Amino acid sequence: MDNTMSYATRTLANHMAGMAVQIGIQQQKIDELNQANQILKAQLKQKEGNANDTSNTDTDNGQANEQPAEAAPAAK
Repeated sequence: MDNTMSYATRTLANHMAGMAVQIGIQQQKIDELNQANQILKAQLKQKEGNANDTSNTDTDNGQANEQPAEAAPAAK
C-alpha cells in the first residue's frame, strides 16, 4: 500500500510540475503577444497619424510608388 501511495504521489507531483511548466510557457507566450500587440498598435497609430497629417507630403498614397500631389495654393 505504501509503495502504491508513493508511486501515485510521485506521479501526481510530476504531472502537476509538467502542467506548471506548460502554464509558464503559455503565460510567456501571452506576455510576448501582448508586447507585440502594443508595438503594432503604436506603429499603426503612428502610420495613421502620418497618413492623416496633411502637412506631411512625403507619405505614400499606396499607388505604384507615387507620392501624393502637393496641396493646391490657397485662393486669393
